[in-house]
Amino acid sequence: MIQSYKNWINNSYSQIKENYVEINNLDQKLGDGDHGSTILKGLNTAVVNLNIISSENLSFFMSEISKLMRISMGGASGILMTIFIKEVGNINYDNFRLSILDIYIPVYDEIVANDIIHMNKILNILDHALESTKSMEAKVGRAKFLDTKGIGITDPGAFSTTLILKEFFKEFVNEKNN
Repeated sequence: MIQSYKNWINNSYSQIKENYVEINNLDQKLGDGDHGSTILKGLNTAVVNLNIISSENLSFFMSEISKLMRISMGGASGILMTIFIKEVGNINYDNFRLSILDIYIPVYDEIVANDIIHMNKILNILDHALESTKSMEAKVGRAKFLDTKGIGITDPGAFSTTLILKEFFKEFVNEKNN
């Protein structure tokens, strides 16, 4: 199972590396413009350390990855992302429905409604949830000071999280099918 998490982190790193400039550009419209670089830095730290941490305990492994990422990232997005990374290590695959609520409610609703995770449907739900951030007024973070000026702009944190969640679900489905 740890190998699936390593694959997920590697694939997430590749996706963020491919998109970090776009994420930074979105963040320049709403914040300080470094969200993509920050997430990339944290994931790079994770990738470099994946094979250094030796443990068969998933919770411990992900906690250690999270700590290393937090040190390298800093900032609010670093804290939020590393909390997510750490908590993902505590997901019980047999009780997955109860674990996803705080990640994305639309995905949770889909999982509750179906016994089988349909990858294409999950990916579409994530894309739709990301698109819906354009119509939302920021209530937290730097963007909250923009009032309604951020409306029409994709939330950079939602963008990076969507990329990472897509890779997580790909590995989750792969793990369940093997």
